[in-house]
Amino acid sequence: MSNGEVRRPPARRLRALLSLLVLAAAALLAGPVPSAAAAATEAEVYYIGDDGGLWSYQYSDTAGSWSAAARRGPAALAPPGARVAAVRVPGHRPVVYFAATDGSLYEYCADYPASAPFSISAAATAEPGGRITAAWAGTRLTLVTGAWTGSTTAATPASPAAAPTTAAPAAAAQFNDACLPMTVDWRQLPAPAYPSSEAASFAVSDRAGIFTIGDTGGVTVGWTSQATGGMTTYSVAPAGSARPGGGIAVAPGTTSGTVSVFFAGRDGRLNRATVTTGAGRIGSLQANTTAPAGSVPDGAVVSAARNAAGTAVGYVATDGSITLAHLSSAGLWQSTEAVSATGFSNPGSSVAISDVDGYPACGTNGPRVVHFGPVRGPSPDPWVTAGLNATLGAAMTFA
Repeated sequence: MSNGEVRRPPARRLRALLSLLVLAAAALLAGPVPSAAAAATEAEVYYIGDDGGLWSYQYSDTAGSWSAAARRGPAALAPPGARVAAVRVPGHRPVVYFAATDGSLYEYCADYPASAPFSISAAATAEPGGRITAAWAGTRLTLVTGAWTGSTTAATPASPAAAPTTAAPAAAAQFNDACLPMTVDWRQLPAPAYPSSEAASFAVSDRAGIFTIGDTGGVTVGWTSQATGGMTTYSVAPAGSARPGGGIAVAPGTTSGTVSVFFAGRDGRLNRATVTTGAGRIGSLQANTTAPAGSVPDGAVVSAARNAAGTAVGYVATDGSITLAHLSSAGLWQSTEAVSATGFSNPGSSVAISDVDGYPACGTNGPRVVHFGPVRGPSPDPWVTAGLNATLGAAMTFA
C-alpha cells in the first residue's frame, strides 16, 4: 500500500477483512443445507469467547455493517484465546480447525452456519489450544498441530489416519475432510518447551513448508513430501536469532519459487529471510531499518501478506500501536507506519492482516479485548471492538 493509493469504498475494504478466527466445539448436523447468511466473499470474524465457545461476527455488504456476535455451538469446549487455523477455499466460507480442551482436533464448517463445530479425532491427539497452522495448495490442505503434552497416551483419531506420536513431525496422516471435498495432510510438531510457540506454513504444488522458531531461537523449515510422506528440514536462521518459540510469518516471495519469512530479531527489529521452495535460505537476513531498533517486541506475533503493491508485515509495536512494515514488490524495505493509536493493544500481542485492498488489519489483547478494522486506523474509519464475551489474548488469523 502506498500513501497515494486511491481510497476504496468502505464496503469493499470491510469485505477484505476475510476472517479472524479462534476456536470452538460440538457436533455436525447430518446433511445440512448451506445458508445464505453470508456470502463466500463477505467478511467473517470468529473467536473463542470467555465461555470457551465459538463466537462470530459477519459483515453484510447489503447492510453495510457488522452483525451482532452469535455463538456457534456450545460453550466450554476450547481454551479461551487458543490458536486456530482457518482456510478459505475459493467459492466457500472458511473452514476452521483447532485443538479442543480435551486434546481432540475440531473443525467448524462455515458453509453450514447452523451446525456446531465437530470432532475429527479422539481425545489426547493434539496439544489443547496449542500451535496450529494450515496452508491450501489448490487440491490439498496441510494442517500442522502441536503434539499432545498430557499424561494420557495419544489415542487414535476418529478420522481415517492415525495420530502422529513420534518426537519429530510424522509421516503424512491423510484424511478426507468432512466439510469440503479436499484431502488433509495432518502433521504434528513436537510439543514446544515454550507454550507460546507459533508456527507458519506455506503450501505449493505437492509439498508444504512448516516454519518454526525452536527452543534454541533458531528458525527452521521442514518441507513435506505428499508423495512419500517424508520431510526434510533446513536452517533458515541460526540459534539465537530470535526468542525461542517466538512469532513467525510467511508470505509468497518476490521471485518465483521463493518464500519470504519474517520474525522479530533479538535487536527489536523485523527480520526477513528468503527461502527457496523445497530448500533453505538464500542470501543474508535483511533487517527492517525503516523502524528504530527496539520497536518490535521480542518474540512478537507477526502476520504477513503480499499483494500487487508489495508485502506488508503486521505486529503490535512496543508502544502498543498496530504497525505495518512495508516492502516493495522487489522485496526492499520501504516504510513502517502505525495504523492505530499508541496503547491500542498490548505490545507483541496477536495481530493479523489480509492481502486485499491495502492490507486491512486487526489485533487483540487489550486494552480493548478484540478489535478489527481497515488499515487506515481508528479515524475516520473507527475500529470495531468485540463484545464482553471475548477474552484477552485471543489468537487471530485471516482466511
